[in-house]
Amino acid sequence: MALHFRAHASRRCRSSVLRLSPSPPPLAVARGNGVGPRLPSSSRPSSYSTDAGGVYDNDDDEARRRRRGRRLRRSVHFVPADNDRFLVKSLSLGADSVVYDLEDSVRDKSRGREILRSFLEEKISPGTSSSLSSSHSHRPEVLVRINPVSGPHWREDVLAGFDGADGFVVPKVESREELVMLDEMLDDMERREASSSGGSRRYRRRVLLPIATETPIAVLNIADIARGPRVCAITWGCEDLSAELGSLGTRDESDGGYLDVFRHCRTMCLLAARAANVQAIDGIYQDVRDGEGFKREATMAMRMGYDGKLTLHPDQIRGVHRAFVPTMAEMNEAERIVSMWEEGGGGAGGDDDGDGGRGSMECDGKMIDLPHYVRAKKVVARGDAGRDDRFERRRDDVDDAPDEGGTTPAAAGGGETSGQLEDDITLFPRVYLGKYLEDLHPGLKIRHFLTRTVTESDNVFFTCLTLNPAPIHLDHELSRENADALCDSASAAPGAGKPLFNSMFTLALLVGMSVPESTHGTTVANLGFSEVSFPRPVYPGDTLRAETEVLDRRESRSRPTQGIVTFRHVAYNQRGEVVCTATRQALMKRRP
Repeated sequence: MALHFRAHASRRCRSSVLRLSPSPPPLAVARGNGVGPRLPSSSRPSSYSTDAGGVYDNDDDEARRRRRGRRLRRSVHFVPADNDRFLVKSLSLGADSVVYDLEDSVRDKSRGREILRSFLEEKISPGTSSSLSSSHSHRPEVLVRINPVSGPHWREDVLAGFDGADGFVVPKVESREELVMLDEMLDDMERREASSSGGSRRYRRRVLLPIATETPIAVLNIADIARGPRVCAITWGCEDLSAELGSLGTRDESDGGYLDVFRHCRTMCLLAARAANVQAIDGIYQDVRDGEGFKREATMAMRMGYDGKLTLHPDQIRGVHRAFVPTMAEMNEAERIVSMWEEGGGGAGGDDDGDGGRGSMECDGKMIDLPHYVRAKKVVARGDAGRDDRFERRRDDVDDAPDEGGTTPAAAGGGETSGQLEDDITLFPRVYLGKYLEDLHPGLKIRHFLTRTVTESDNVFFTCLTLNPAPIHLDHELSRENADALCDSASAAPGAGKPLFNSMFTLALLVGMSVPESTHGTTVANLGFSEVSFPRPVYPGDTLRAETEVLDRRESRSRPTQGIVTFRHVAYNQRGEVVCTATRQALMKRRP
């Protein structure tokens, strides 16, 4: 059966549609304004929104509070500010946030400030904020731990870190008034910064992360501290508090858990953060050689509801990320609950809650209600936000299964070193990430963890490999001369003037990025595409990501162990613009 390709491009080549059908279809119509579907704001996880952070309009305080503190902060890693080697290495450790410490770990404060200032000027580009970037930013959020506001050094610390920092960690905070004083200083500095750049209305707004339990009065004031200006998250510490209380230690010698008073502080930190609608970051685990103990504590923090944890050693970063990224089993269960709940408008059966939806429903033989749905949404949000941790998303329940010697892979050899990743992959049995027919409910949406920054080499190689000599893909001079004809305006397309990417490469990449969480190991055959469109061009240097929605599912009459699923794939560039959509059918396996 022959497939006929027909394409229509708008006069300015902004949008094109490709249809595949067994007979010549009517001429396809270009897609309106070329903007594809976007997820409603209600479906985006507020706790991990990637558009909140360090740049704000001069809007009101309530709007600022809603928008701040929503980047991913699973690992908040401390680095001494007076160690050049540690500073350089810190940017490649993979931590979500890096804290350059000018307090406890630095004795010579003046020297530490000079080293930090030079490092920030050289390595961190002024005027840009990682908080504006997605959680896949190439550099972490940069924070500076200043000395206490009640002491003499904090103003000099702020001046040293201001140009390159996204925010400041504030130790030994005892009241909201201390944060107000720091906020006033930062307001003044940011106004001058904005004025020097031409009086723009938009400016970088640094965030604050107070350590809120280091004195007894701080514990009693923690709710007010969490509501302080610029606060994006709060964390807690027990060593200084232990000294203030005269405690002989912080942990119970019998089981290694916190003593009651410090367990209370940990709980208060979480409650205060949630009441103030900011993130909660768990405190440090001091024994950097105890990988198993750290894993237990990080897992407990995640189960309590914490958003992340402070780390002291590079090995702890990966342990935190593993603890805070759901397993595939957890993700599959959560996605199933969310999909069924939203499809049923709050449930297809059970008790009516009086709001037009159902108060409960059945899922996999269990009754679920609104709290289960809310918790499942948070699990999905956490998994989506951490989708760049590819190994962590690959692990399933097998990661805690003992080997023949009775030890778990994580426990073998003690702590989790950076070199252990390759060993872990060989120890674990192969785990397919694809979903079976039963898992693919219509309406299920999947945000794929793979992303790809496309290069000119990709474009040239693919274009030549497929025998496509079109100058629009290869000729720089032609592209510069016809930049205005290739898009609505050069300003609307930062890549205008470069050769257009071969659209067939974009399609192939979109389908490839969608494989791991949808069809990897669970598909029998790709049955074909019913529609492909390219609403916007792709240029070398663009970073693409993919999302998939299940449109339809039916069992095969002739193959009882298989079924046919219709997927809709969407590719976005780094600006959130739709660059490709594709609807395809696949023959999928039923669960064995």
